[in-house]
Amino acid sequence: MKKAAILYSDYNSTIDAIKYRLSDCLTDCMTTPNNMEQYDLVILSNYKGNYDGEAVACHHSLLPAFDSEEPVKDAVLAGVKVSGITIYFKKSKKIIAQYPVFIKNNLHYDEIKQELTYLEQTIYPVVIEKLLNGEVFEPSSLNNTGGCSGNCGGCQACTH
Repeated sequence: MKKAAILYSDYNSTIDAIKYRLSDCLTDCMTTPNNMEQYDLVILSNYKGNYDGEAVACHHSLLPAFDSEEPVKDAVLAGVKVSGITIYFKKSKKIIAQYPVFIKNNLHYDEIKQELTYLEQTIYPVVIEKLLNGEVFEPSSLNNTGGCSGNCGGCQACTH
């Protein structure tokens, strides 16, 4: 059985989504890294601590853009029309998956943040599951997850 560790600073609903998706996997949640070598994958979810090992993380921008502590604020201030989430290996900075969000003129900061959080809760667990199974993430794998936000601009998973 695969083992995953979720490192977090503040417990959040993304952790629940990950644990639900990984129900066939032994998943430990912790606020401090401890014996991390026993895990097949280390997952970061709003973790503000210092972890120097390799771990998968989700960032609320399309990296390398807005690689900061407040990427949504930076994107809004820059006036960008496309943002999204990036799932990547934190230490090596290797990008695993990116998913766009088109920012309409009338969208408020809180709405953008909410959309990105929804995508994180929907896509991040699928990517993590694929990593643990040694599979490659393809956006088409979202078809069976209900994973379309309707704000993607017409992807194949979109039914809106």
